Amino acid sequence: MIEKRRKELGNGIGFTILTDPKHKTNTISVNLMSRHTAETAAANAAVAFMIEDTCRKYPTVTEFSKRKGELYGAGVTTGIVRLGDSSVICTGANCIADKYALNGEDITCQTAELLFDCLTDPVTEENCGEAAFPEKQFLLKKQELIDNISADINEKRNFALKNSGKIIYRNEPAGIPLKGEISDAEALTSAQVYKAYKEILRTAKIEIVYVGNEISPECEALIEKRALSVERGDVYEHKTAVSPVKAEPEYKTDRLEVAQSKMVIAYKTDITDYGVSRVFTALLGGTAFSMLFKSVREKLSLCYYCSSSVNRKKGVVLIDSGIENENIEAARNEIFRQVELAKNGEFTDELLEKTKLLLTCALKAVHDSPHSTADWYINQYLANEVITPEEAAEKMNAVTREQICEYAASLKLDSVYVLTGKESGND
Repeated sequence: MIEKRRKELGNGIGFTILTDPKHKTNTISVNLMSRHTAETAAANAAVAFMIEDTCRKYPTVTEFSKRKGELYGAGVTTGIVRLGDSSVICTGANCIADKYALNGEDITCQTAELLFDCLTDPVTEENCGEAAFPEKQFLLKKQELIDNISADINEKRNFALKNSGKIIYRNEPAGIPLKGEISDAEALTSAQVYKAYKEILRTAKIEIVYVGNEISPECEALIEKRALSVERGDVYEHKTAVSPVKAEPEYKTDRLEVAQSKMVIAYKTDITDYGVSRVFTALLGGTAFSMLFKSVREKLSLCYYCSSSVNRKKGVVLIDSGIENENIEAARNEIFRQVELAKNGEFTDELLEKTKLLLTCALKAVHDSPHSTADWYINQYLANEVITPEEAAEKMNAVTREQICEYAASLKLDSVYVLTGKESGND
C-alpha cells in the first residue's frame, strides 16, 4: 500500500515522498519550472544538457560512469519539457532499493548525493573574467543541442506539431519552440549558459518527488539539506492562460520533400474540466475504437493515423494525422464532420463507456512503477492542481453524454496546418 507525505521546504521548494514496499527500485526526481521566453529557451535547454553526466566531484564522463557503476548501475538523467506556458528542467536518478545491496549500503542516499552534485555543483572554469562551464565540454553539449533541434525535420510528425504550435499559440510562450531556434543555440556562450543555470536555480519553482521501497531518515535529511542549500531569490509563479481563439481560422501549408503529408487541426475551448476534456479527446481520436480511428482510418482509408489530444490548461484540442497527399482535403472534411457528429451527440453509449473504462484502467497502472508514479505527482504539483490517479478515475467515470456534447459544442476551429510534398496541389 502506497504511503504519501508532503513537505513544503520553503523558498518555492516542495518535497513529496511516496513509498510502497512492492517496489524494487527507488526514484528521486528534482524538477525546476521557469519562465519560457524566446530569449531564454535555447540557454535553458543547454543547461539541461550541461548538468547530466558530470559534476565537480566526477568531472569526466568516464569518472561519472564509474561512480554510477559503483552504485549498482544507478542512472542519472536530465531533460527539458513543456508544461503549459512554462518549461521544466527534469533531473532524476534511480537505483536499487537499499535492502537489495550486497553489504547493506545506503545506495539511495549516495545516489541522491550524486544527483544533487550534478544539479548544484557542476564543473566550472573562469572565462574572460566570468564564471562559465568548461569550454571544451560546453562546445560538445552545444553541438548536441543544435543537432537535437536540427533533427526535428527528420521526424515529420514532430516537425509538423512544432510548426503548427507556432501558429496555434502565436504571441504566447507555448508557441516558442521548447529548445529555441537553431540560430539562438548557435549564438550561445558557456558564460551565458552558466548565467542561465544560476538564474534557474535562484528563481525556479522546484518540485522534488521521491518514490520507492522506503526512504531512510538519513536520505530524507540529505535531500532536504541539499535542496535548502541552493541560493534562492524571487520564485517564478507558474500561470498558464487559456489560448485565445483566432477571429478567423488560419490555414497554413508548408512544402518539403515528403512522401506522406501531415495535418494538424486545432480547436479551442474555454472549458478546462479535467475529466470531460480527457474523455472527449479519447472518445474522438484517442483509442483504436475512437470516432476518428474507425471513420477516417478504418472505414474510409484516408490516413495512416488520426489521433486527438488535449492541452487542457491552454484549452486546445489537437487532431493530427498522416495522410497521402491526394487525400488531404477529404480527410480534413471527414475530421470536421466527426467533430460535428460529436457536437450532436451522434456516438453510442457503448463507445462512451468503453472509452472511460480504457482511461480508468490506464490510471490504475500509474502506481505500478516508481517512474510513472513520480511523473504523475510531478505534473500535479507543478501545475498546482493535485489529484490522485484514483480521484482522476472518479472524475472520468462521472462524465456524462451531455457534458461531452457541451464540450464538443464549445470547440471553435482555430487553425489547420499542413506539411505536404512540393508537387502536391493541396493548399
